[in-house]
Amino acid sequence: MAPNKEPIFVGGIIGAITKLADTTETDIFPGDAAESTRIDSLAVCTDDTADKDLVLLLSDGAVGRKAATVKIPLGSGTANALAPVNLLAHAQLAPHVCTDAAGNRFLDLPPGWKLRAACVAAPTSGKKLCIFARGGRY
Repeated sequence: MAPNKEPIFVGGIIGAITKLADTTETDIFPGDAAESTRIDSLAVCTDDTADKDLVLLLSDGAVGRKAATVKIPLGSGTANALAPVNLLAHAQLAPHVCTDAAGNRFLDLPPGWKLRAACVAAPTSGKKLCIFARGGRY
């Protein structure tokens, strides 16, 4: 039998798509109150006509602390020539990202922690950033 190369989540997989249309700090991955959680996919797309800076924050449930600021190029993931931005592969978030034996990148959150995000400047009127996060308890 081939070795397992994917994380085994003991609970259901958590997935969310979060839309950011202003500068409000918003939960993008809730984590779990009692168990550690792993984020194994974290991507951003935008239909904005200008580059946007996205702030990622790690929160212990009470206080959010900035983990990284990432530039999201205009049209990422919404124009056929521009892929969504893979945040787990981005250099700005690299100090917080782990890599398993199979080369998969992930972000671990301790019990009670969550990942939050905010735009530094509001998107153009009628435009938004969409963040896809997937993971689960393990």
